[in-house]
Amino acid sequence: MRHESVSTLTLDQAYQAAYLWMFHAGQPPVEIAERGTQSVELRSEGTVAFVRVPDRRLSQRTVLAVLATESDDRARLIFSSRGFTPGAISIAEAQGIALFTFDSEGTALPENGQAANVSPRDAPPPPFVSRQPEEGLTPLPENWESSELAADEWVDCPACGTNQHHTLDTCRVCGGSLATAGAPTEAREGIVYRCLDCGSHNVDAVATRIPAR
Repeated sequence: MRHESVSTLTLDQAYQAAYLWMFHAGQPPVEIAERGTQSVELRSEGTVAFVRVPDRRLSQRTVLAVLATESDDRARLIFSSRGFTPGAISIAEAQGIALFTFDSEGTALPENGQAANVSPRDAPPPPFVSRQPEEGLTPLPENWESSELAADEWVDCPACGTNQHHTLDTCRVCGGSLATAGAPTEAREGIVYRCLDCGSHNVDAVATRIPAR
């Protein structure tokens, strides 16, 4: 059940992922405390979760430190962005502590039997999924990003708002249908505005000395 993690989550992201996991598992946190530069503690009515973002796999020292905390009837969980050593997993299993490793998308992967036992039957969706263009979408027209193309050749995707060429049936960013996409632009005093980053025309013009993005 051990996972080799290459997660680069920040502490804030790891905290968000743990919070969402607990909420999905029916244990929404009611207390949140930062215990150090790379540590956050979340407490619900029946669970105490220790979130760690170390620079290497957590050792048995971390598990022993959790055992030394005040004892009550709440289940104890440790979430790590870098995984655990075999010694940490062995002690945690013997002491009833559930261990989870976050992957790069924020999914909590169980590292021992205790973690598998407390995991919800239907896992929550990954909170940090990178949206990539789907394979098999209609190829882009040649020079599709060229500013020389006429503005009326472009439409805004109804789903995500990014600018797409009118010859496409589906959005290259989110895969949504472009069948209902309407007029792509609205002229303001003869000027057409388009986002330099995503190509969308869904932008507001503001007075500035810096070129708008």
